[in-house]
Amino acid sequence: MTLHSRLSPVLSWAVDWWELWALIAVGLLGVRLAPHVVVRSERPGPLPDDVARAVERVGVPAERVGVLPRDGRVLAYAAGLTAGHGRVFVSSGLLRELDPAGVAAVVRHEHAHLARGHVPVRVGIPCAYAVAWAVDASLYGREGLLVGAALAVPLAYLSVRVARWTEYDADADAARRAGGAFRDALARLSAGGHLGPAAPAGGRLRRLLAGLSMHPPLGERLRRLEERQARVGTGERGSRGPTHGDD
Repeated sequence: MTLHSRLSPVLSWAVDWWELWALIAVGLLGVRLAPHVVVRSERPGPLPDDVARAVERVGVPAERVGVLPRDGRVLAYAAGLTAGHGRVFVSSGLLRELDPAGVAAVVRHEHAHLARGHVPVRVGIPCAYAVAWAVDASLYGREGLLVGAALAVPLAYLSVRVARWTEYDADADAARRAGGAFRDALARLSAGGHLGPAAPAGGRLRRLLAGLSMHPPLGERLRRLEERQARVGTGERGSRGPTHGDD
């Protein structure tokens, strides 16, 4: 059997599902071009000098961070696929709310999504599901199509769990590079009412909907940061060894 005869069914299947490949390509291209779209549409400005220095100290290039002219909103997000091509955007309202160290800590969190590969993982899960569904439908017809549809619910749950893991991972990265400034920034933003309640409130339906949120509850994030800070503090004390006062 020649290579062409082996690949022919695969190529035929790929052509039959060209709409799927086009949709995936458009989605990936949109994520890749998102920073450029924001720059062209929002016209972000540079960071103030003191904030830029604080951002550089936590390992983020200041030129990769833009300030959106939104005094009335506290906003920070990453756009793009990777740290090399992505950018972090913060609002002027965030700069008003936090000191330079706090802004730098928040920027580090957002930059971690790019530097630690969170965006490709989050985008790749639905893409992989779509391809698997197409393969299943091609092999098993209507039954495969129905099975793929039924798996949409577990996929949604998986996507939420992965998204929450990326938030915890970005929190840990920010805490490593910015120290307690990140936890202090979250606490300050929470006190100002900018991050929502610390824990889901209301009836069972509201708690269920909160459980489907891509962002974990603020209280859980703060608890993990406090536990990490306590572990780091214990490790530092233990590494110093006994002092004269211990005799």
